[in-house]
Amino acid sequence: MEPSSTLSTAATPNGAGSSSPRRTDVAAVLRYLAALLALTIIYAGAARAGLMLDAIAGFATLVWAPTGIALAALLLFGYRLWPAVFLGAFAVNLWTGAPLVAALGIALGNTLEAVAGTFALRRIPGFRPALDRLEDVASLIVVAAGVCTMISASIGVVSLALAGTITPSQIAVTWRAWWLGDLVGALVVAPLLLVWVSARPPALVPRDIAEAAVLGVALLGLNLYIFGDVALGGVASLEQTYLVFPALICSALRFGQRGAVTAVFVTTVIAVWGTVAGHGPFARPVLNQGLFALQTFVAVATATFLVLGASVAERQRTEEWLRHAREIAEQANRAKSNFLAVMSHELRTPLNAISGYVELLAMELGGPVTPKQRDFLSRIQGSQGHLLSLIDEVLGFARLETGRLSLSLQPVIIYDMIVALEALVEVELQKKRLTFTRHVPETSLVARADPEKLRQILLNLVANGVKFTPEGGRISVGAKREHGSVRLWVTDTGIGIPSDQLKHVFDPYFQVDRGPSRKFPGMGLGLAISRDLARAMDGEIWLESTPGLGSTAWLVLPAA
Repeated sequence: MEPSSTLSTAATPNGAGSSSPRRTDVAAVLRYLAALLALTIIYAGAARAGLMLDAIAGFATLVWAPTGIALAALLLFGYRLWPAVFLGAFAVNLWTGAPLVAALGIALGNTLEAVAGTFALRRIPGFRPALDRLEDVASLIVVAAGVCTMISASIGVVSLALAGTITPSQIAVTWRAWWLGDLVGALVVAPLLLVWVSARPPALVPRDIAEAAVLGVALLGLNLYIFGDVALGGVASLEQTYLVFPALICSALRFGQRGAVTAVFVTTVIAVWGTVAGHGPFARPVLNQGLFALQTFVAVATATFLVLGASVAERQRTEEWLRHAREIAEQANRAKSNFLAVMSHELRTPLNAISGYVELLAMELGGPVTPKQRDFLSRIQGSQGHLLSLIDEVLGFARLETGRLSLSLQPVIIYDMIVALEALVEVELQKKRLTFTRHVPETSLVARADPEKLRQILLNLVANGVKFTPEGGRISVGAKREHGSVRLWVTDTGIGIPSDQLKHVFDPYFQVDRGPSRKFPGMGLGLAISRDLARAMDGEIWLESTPGLGSTAWLVLPAA
């Protein structure tokens, strides 16, 4: 009994599990059949409405929305819906009175048209049903609407001719009407369905809704005025058709491809209604003549505004990408600046400790110091001071980049500033036997600046002059008042800067003397910091140089 019980127990879950896929399959089949039925009804209804508009020979109409419906359905939901296109087309044409063979041929042509258009568009690399790229719009206009619609027109006309429904003399005019009707259906209806179903829903704010309402009212009013003769009481002129263009343009520019396809669809519906009713600039004694002129206008306008809508979408996508890239770059820049600030602070602590111990040794607190040892201590102090100055440069540049710069703008006497500056660089001047001259009025020249920041700028400029000027050269510092500002300059007789590098000297970390064998130390931040400090004080700085003769740095600040 136990084995039997075991088998019985094991069979229950297996049986339950096998019924679940069957239920799933049945549900999938029912959904598929429902989709086929829905598309068949929609296709047949749109086809019947089109054939009621003075169709040539009863079958070729200039208003044929089913082409756009079929193309959009297959693009969005797959080839498996093609039977609905065939059934809808076959039923309507049979109902209209087409012979059985002709109805089958027309249905075959309509189906192949939709399948071929879908196949061709899906072969386009990266095709997007949202039509937000120019290549997608161009493919839809040329391939799906322009070329693939010829399949239906050709097969349909041949079927009617073989069935004796049309005479040989009617073949050309029937084919033209058939093709143009299918083309306009593919251009007007397919984009409307594709864009609204596949595109990402827009995040509308009250202002967008208000603008859309205003545009909608304006579009309706203009279309009724032009194509419905609401305000004129008579037939409008062809020139007045251009009045609708501003509303179409605004719709595309403001709401992208959604706005473009919706505005074009609304315009087409009202224009067709008005023309059929005998109103508007395209009204003719013979309806087909009016519809032919109207659909030609609609085809050109639709293609134009589809391209405009795609251009707007591409521009918006590019702007979004640039915004995102800028945010990432700014975040990375802030992270780098914060890292530099933290590292500069952490490096300063041990360097200060080294300086303290060097001073203790120099004071002989640890025992007598020989002349040789004192020379070593002096070298250590010099290297430590140089490293501290580099850290100060990095820290200062990090502060500038992160916007943590505080200024105390006040009147600064330029003469006193330059005298103090000369004292700061006196030792370096003596080491290289450089001549320092100043050309500054003693008290009359006053600039509006932050004293510490101005001192830092001038010290950077003079230090560069000292660094790049050979022994026995000259350094000259001057200032004068000029048009409500103070112009300062630092001139040297150094090595100069090549013209191709001069435009980069204010770039962070740029060094004229580059490479592993460079002679002049530094990080390339001094001039970059000086430029940012000058601009922060409403000033400007630039450099002029002649290779082999020297350089002149100019600094302009507001006068106090």
